[in-house]
Amino acid sequence: MFAVKLSLGTHASSVLVLRSKDARCVRTIMKIAFKYGIAVTLVIAIWVAVKHFVLNLQGPGAQFADVAVFNFSAIVGLMMGIKEKRLANGNKLTFGDGFMTGLGIAITYAILTSLYFVLLLAVVGPGMMQQEGETSYVKAFAGVSIGFALFGAIFSAIISLVLRK
Repeated sequence: MFAVKLSLGTHASSVLVLRSKDARCVRTIMKIAFKYGIAVTLVIAIWVAVKHFVLNLQGPGAQFADVAVFNFSAIVGLMMGIKEKRLANGNKLTFGDGFMTGLGIAITYAILTSLYFVLLLAVVGPGMMQQEGETSYVKAFAGVSIGFALFGAIFSAIISLVLRK
């Protein structure tokens, strides 16, 4: 990214100006991250609601299904977002562009999914977490937010290597 620092006399009055092409690139990454981060979060939220309130799944089978749905939705969202970034760049993608796009998507869905679970905890209560065998709220939310972001970064790196041109 190219930036120019303009100094207008005092340290407090200096500004950072991005080249218009780079500013568009940042906006594109943010739009893609938001779009696909919300999509992944919605898939996860719908799955959790269906699992708990319709199917009443519990135990190891339910936990395996959670891992499968969470990872599949993340991989599909990351793949689609990174492909969209490649198309926005004229069908060219560097590893760095793909990785940063994927990381933005992963951080977005990690934060939004954590907020969804906070809302669910406030509305439904701690009974749902006890069904999953998790008793520490801090541990559960750290696992979701950090785990999603970390695995999202790993998935982004792999997908970016495959899709780069």
